[in-house]
Amino acid sequence: MKPSAMFDLPIRHKPWRPSHLRWVTQDLAGVARQPEKDHRTHLRATLEWVCRAQDVCRKTTRGSIAAGGSFESDWLPASEDATGWLIETLLPAARYLDWPNLYDRAQTMLDDLLAQPDQGAAGRIHGLVAGYFQLGRADSLARAVSSAHLLAAMPLASPLQQARAAHALAAAGSVSGDMALLVASRRFLQATLAQQTPCGWFTEYELPVTTSVLSGILSSLIESARLLNDADTLRAAHRIAQGLRIQLQSNGRLAGAFDDGWMPAASHVCVTGLAQMAGCWLRLGQVAQNDGWREPAWRVLAWIKRNQRTIGYDLALRDAVPNAVPIWGGPNAFGFDTLNAKYFADALMMDMVGVAIPTEAHERNR
Repeated sequence: MKPSAMFDLPIRHKPWRPSHLRWVTQDLAGVARQPEKDHRTHLRATLEWVCRAQDVCRKTTRGSIAAGGSFESDWLPASEDATGWLIETLLPAARYLDWPNLYDRAQTMLDDLLAQPDQGAAGRIHGLVAGYFQLGRADSLARAVSSAHLLAAMPLASPLQQARAAHALAAAGSVSGDMALLVASRRFLQATLAQQTPCGWFTEYELPVTTSVLSGILSSLIESARLLNDADTLRAAHRIAQGLRIQLQSNGRLAGAFDDGWMPAASHVCVTGLAQMAGCWLRLGQVAQNDGWREPAWRVLAWIKRNQRTIGYDLALRDAVPNAVPIWGGPNAFGFDTLNAKYFADALMMDMVGVAIPTEAHERNR
């Protein structure tokens, strides 16, 4: 973006606000220049932002968390999907950071999920499974199974949707012993793998395929392969991981989208996908007992740290993890999704203490 383009920013992004103007001008001057601190400092800052994202929803929900933030509206509405995904992050964080309030927050998130009607949403199912496995809530498992059966009946065509469904069904089925869910998980996996090209790339409805989509597929394949003991799925996951590792630059930067053959197709970085890739590479290192996968994750985590603003008065922006770098890049420009914070926090904890997230995957595979 040229400096003159600042005057062309849509009014809805409120470019006149000092915190917005400062972020854009800093990215114009050069990205990845923020102070890089230790893992624990960035982890705590990220989770403080997550706490604020929950607090802003207190008036309308029992414990749900905002879907994220943006230049346009500061905080987005509460998201049941994000709430479910964050439960499996906050519980291990409460333990490793000795931060009991995170445990309490995860409890209220779970209570909010249980208060909602069942629906076939992957994030909801993962949150309910975490509630059962890590909090011992039997009612949580029953609701996870009910939601999982709704998901199993859905006609899904997108590789990302299919892969996420396979993972959620495998998680609920393996914990509950429900064979019908495990069968449905394998069916979705087969449909997903049928859409993988020889180099490991996946097609999607919108081309080029964003790094967030590719990393989401990869994460689901890794965990599904472990839960179902599926060697073919794990090999497919390795092809994606290796293809993206080759494209990763020495400074930790990765293009925001790719075409078949792993051809970079975006000038911006999709931080959502990049943060999740760090967790995927670390998880593969755990699964394969191969520390070689940690090196690309280290580069990525360092790069994301250098793009996180941990000072400032704007509480929607301070400690947030942006959707894109530069901030105006890609289809989700000028935003800060809550799942960015989850993926970043997960990877930091995985590297710090060697835990897997979701934690039940680590415990089950010990």
